[in-house]
Amino acid sequence: MAFVVLLASCQTPASMRDSNPDATPNALIHESSPYLRQHALNPVNWKPWSEAAWEEAQAEDKLVIVSIGYSACHWCHVMEHETFEDSASAAFMNEHFVSIKVDREERPDVDGVYMTAVQLMTQRGGWPLNAVCLPDGRPVYGGTYFPRERWLQALGSILKTREQNPERVEEYATQLTAGVQQAELVDVPPLEGSKAWGTSDAFGPADAQLLDDGVDRWRGLWDVRWGGNDRVPKFPIPTNLDFLLHYGTVRGDQAALDHALNTLLHMGRGGIHDHIGGGFSRYSVDEKWHIPHFEKMLYDNAQLAGTFARAWQALPEAEPSNRAALERTALGIVDFVQREWSHSSGGFYSALDADSEGVEGKYYVWTTEELRSALTKEEFRLCEQVYAVEGKSTWPEFESDAPANVLMKWASDREIAASLDQESEALQTQLEPVHAKLRTVRAERVAPGLDDKILTAWTALMASGLTSTGSIFARPKDIDRARRALDFILGTQRRADGRLQHVYHESTGPRIDGMLDDYGSTIAACLDLYQTTFETRYALAAAELTEQAIADFYDQALGTFWFQRMSGEALFARKQENDDSVVPSANAQMARNLFQLSYLFNRSEWRVMSDRMLAGALNQVDYLPSATHWAGLLLWRIEPHREVVITGSRESIAAARRTLQSNYQPQLLWAGGSDEALPILEHRQIDNLSIFVCDDGTCQLPVTVVTEAATILLDM
Repeated sequence: MAFVVLLASCQTPASMRDSNPDATPNALIHESSPYLRQHALNPVNWKPWSEAAWEEAQAEDKLVIVSIGYSACHWCHVMEHETFEDSASAAFMNEHFVSIKVDREERPDVDGVYMTAVQLMTQRGGWPLNAVCLPDGRPVYGGTYFPRERWLQALGSILKTREQNPERVEEYATQLTAGVQQAELVDVPPLEGSKAWGTSDAFGPADAQLLDDGVDRWRGLWDVRWGGNDRVPKFPIPTNLDFLLHYGTVRGDQAALDHALNTLLHMGRGGIHDHIGGGFSRYSVDEKWHIPHFEKMLYDNAQLAGTFARAWQALPEAEPSNRAALERTALGIVDFVQREWSHSSGGFYSALDADSEGVEGKYYVWTTEELRSALTKEEFRLCEQVYAVEGKSTWPEFESDAPANVLMKWASDREIAASLDQESEALQTQLEPVHAKLRTVRAERVAPGLDDKILTAWTALMASGLTSTGSIFARPKDIDRARRALDFILGTQRRADGRLQHVYHESTGPRIDGMLDDYGSTIAACLDLYQTTFETRYALAAAELTEQAIADFYDQALGTFWFQRMSGEALFARKQENDDSVVPSANAQMARNLFQLSYLFNRSEWRVMSDRMLAGALNQVDYLPSATHWAGLLLWRIEPHREVVITGSRESIAAARRTLQSNYQPQLLWAGGSDEALPILEHRQIDNLSIFVCDDGTCQLPVTVVTEAATILLDM
């Protein structure tokens, strides 16, 4: 599975978006998507994605421009300013084409098929994504960012080719569509064969060797100095880091654990991390994690909150100040998300812009004089030394008359504290009021634009992140907020027929049919919250959504899930999502969900489905590091994976759960409760506290003392 890095992503300057306030709005003015509304005053006669737009193209036999982006996409808006706000370009497009604008976050299914097509055509991808299509939706030309003259030249050439050689265009569209249809499909083995699907014998030593070999090849790509992979730009990839923690723990690979810790610490010290307000930008343009593209995305921060928390839990022997940094970073993300992105519905907003006042990063960077005026002399001196002000933290390319700093720690907390003749904990205590003052000053600046739509999948990812920080750091308020987020999805985003909706905006309510990632992320979040609280309704909701996903997305012949509902809107090609990237692939999520649910609900057929999906994914070449969510599932299958069932009174169950879950144990599935609502709890209800340790559904005799159960689990 090839890992494709998709670049060019921060937001337009406000001056570009507001350059023609007296223009006549196009059809996008009625949309709720911030990205679409940004294009509502373009002279291009943009239409939102709709049946009516395609019917118009077919009636007039016009080619269709499908232009895809999102609200935090810098080059999308550069192209808007240079090309789509240009009257001559707009006139040419309006005369010869039907032009459709798409918010990729609202329609990841549309983005997925056209992105694959452009990658097949050009061997690269990114946003803005621009495809020229036949009236039936099949693409015949595409690319990413186009300057005005090259765009017009390309459009003219396509029109001429279609006029002079329509057969050639038709043949190319057919071939390209076939290529898109085959992309990312996995070869799932048949039910009949040598492997005993769904049993402990389904995967064995050969699969373990495949995994170890993949990790060994991946090691050659590691940046051992700064962490992450040895390439730029550098993206935080939470699935990679979680896998390294998991793999290093169960396979005894200290190098994997060290690399995960090194990466997380350098990310946390870097300029990609907002030391003043919390949270992470989407990626760094340099290997040191110093200069980011400053947009912040919910999906990154949702996952990273949990990843930093799990690293703290998985690495108890790490140097104390490093563990403190992991905890501080995780909770800083949570505080940022709560402060900036929490909506009264229970959902979370999607993104923050990179630019303000027409300048990328202006909201986040600091000149020396700005720091001096905001802080006392002592505070400035401390800030200067901790963050290398006017030293390594200077950003020479920033558009300013005075040198600006992207604040970064260039050494560990312990090293910085030692240089100031202090203890690490005391240093952090002194930094807190400094950060608070700078937050107050920064709040008076022109803030980056907020993408205020709420996406089901991303809100579910945040619920999982909050569940992790809440359980690992004993923060009931995080658990409560995760519960609110899931209740919003299950109550507001789930229709009466049981299907999920993909997007919510307070001006429109829920809309757009849910995609497979909405189901995969929500089911996973329900499982996370159930295993942390033993609230049965979340396990039941996970099973119900799984049944719905199987009915709507699962292809019995292929043995995998499509990204779109099979009975939903038909695009020019149907797409699967099997490659992990900055978020887990939807099929990998579903395979992991099916595996866990098979134990909770005694559904062996779900385990068989999961096994076959995993086997198909493993047939792909070079599946690491772009399939680490799949690789984590393989670890469950090749290493002992056990279930822990806790029954008794509510109070005794809660106390036992808190104690037993205090260690990092990625190979355990947790269940508990004081009734038999779930099959895994049946016939295990005894008057007193009882803790069952089970192996593939077969349980040992229960123990009644928590410390005894803890000893059993530690000896596994």
